Amino acid sequence: MDHAEAYSTFQDCVAEVLDIEPDAVVPEARWREDLDADSLAVVEITLALNDAFSIKIPDVDPEALTTVGQAFDLVSQLVGVDR
Repeated sequence: MDHAEAYSTFQDCVAEVLDIEPDAVVPEARWREDLDADSLAVVEITLALNDAFSIKIPDVDPEALTTVGQAFDLVSQLVGVDR
């Protein structure tokens, strides 16, 4: 899986959970402010990403990952996808 494929899968997971268009899931988007993702949605997104990528995202302080790009960086590291 290359970077583009991984990001497309990531976008699709987030968009499905939040019921938004995948195009809205951009690296600079902030979870709460831009995507209206509450804490329950973040848990659902984490579960969806774990399933989609066959990974286990570790417990992370939600304040540490405020943007989509930060979360994707974590996922890409776990999957082994380079930029």
